[in-house]
Amino acid sequence: SLLFHGPRGVGKQRLALWLAQLLLCENSPRPCGKCRNCEYAVNLTHPDLHWYFPRPRLKDADPDLADVRDDYQEAIADRVSNGGLYASPPGNEGIYVATVRAIVQEASISPAIARRKVFIIGDAERMVSQEGSDQAANAFLKMLEEPSEKTTIILTSSEPGALLPTIRSRAVAVRIPSLSDSAVRAFLA
Repeated sequence: SLLFHGPRGVGKQRLALWLAQLLLCENSPRPCGKCRNCEYAVNLTHPDLHWYFPRPRLKDADPDLADVRDDYQEAIADRVSNGGLYASPPGNEGIYVATVRAIVQEASISPAIARRKVFIIGDAERMVSQEGSDQAANAFLKMLEEPSEKTTIILTSSEPGALLPTIRSRAVAVRIPSLSDSAVRAFLA
């Protein structure tokens, strides 16, 4: 389990998606971009790549896990149609207990086509504690503490101090700094 943290907009989730492609690629040591797993990962349609991020609360107080998955599939499709660009989530969006349950359930299933599964939890500090959600929170912590050997979990956060200490202690923290103007210019040149 990893925790990518750094300034907002620096590309933590993009880096996490690239790392997911690397981990799912059939032709390591870097993503080939040509194999089936790379194509699916680039298009965010890989059945073993799971990306979660803050979303509006679903209308149903206790939504089915299928409703949660459908909501995320639509949200990811919107991000893909916008060229991968998206605004920071508004303050009323979060990662709610139904989403945590969906994550834990997906993690319990074997990989579909790759050797492993990758979970990306963007803006992880927006996981919302809810009364009666202890079971989901404990299951998520257990998953972080003892992930399956075929599972990689990548959390991203612009405010790592806002994460529960129990979550921070179960992930290896990696700081993602802003690039200097000269580095960006050199890359563009």
